[in-house]
Amino acid sequence: MRRTMRSWLAGAGVLLLAGCASQATPPAAELFDCGALNRAVASAEGGFDAIKGRLETTRLTRTWQTDTQAFHDACVITSARRPDHYLCFGPLESDDPRGALVKGGEAVVQCLGEGWQSRRTTADRLEFTREGQDAVVTLETFLNDRGRRMGTLGVFQNAADAAPRPDDA
Repeated sequence: MRRTMRSWLAGAGVLLLAGCASQATPPAAELFDCGALNRAVASAEGGFDAIKGRLETTRLTRTWQTDTQAFHDACVITSARRPDHYLCFGPLESDDPRGALVKGGEAVVQCLGEGWQSRRTTADRLEFTREGQDAVVTLETFLNDRGRRMGTLGVFQNAADAAPRPDDA
């Protein structure tokens, strides 16, 4: 009886550890809507006109609502200090807060598919490009005012628009 109980507990421990290991890197579909991200990339060439919804204008910005929601249903097309670009915001949770960028980057590459290359442009920012494709995808992480790791997913019409600005902080 004691031997059977030890075998069962050992087996349960292995299953528990296997379950934890399989949760370490969630598939792209758990972080991003890959179809929506690819629609945003495809629409970049046309200034995102294909996915722009209702326009809201302020003194400083123009923002279009969109049904193309790639990340936490918090995506818009906006224009302020840069030409029109697609931006999404949401939590990027990870056991290792600095690993959130890596985990998110792996998911973005899964979504974008073959031929996309990533490079780290700052400690908290990845940029994704593909030969023959003008659109650039970015993923950035930051801590919000509550100390929670957040992410910004962006699609820009070209590399110049996506480049970090000197006063971005």
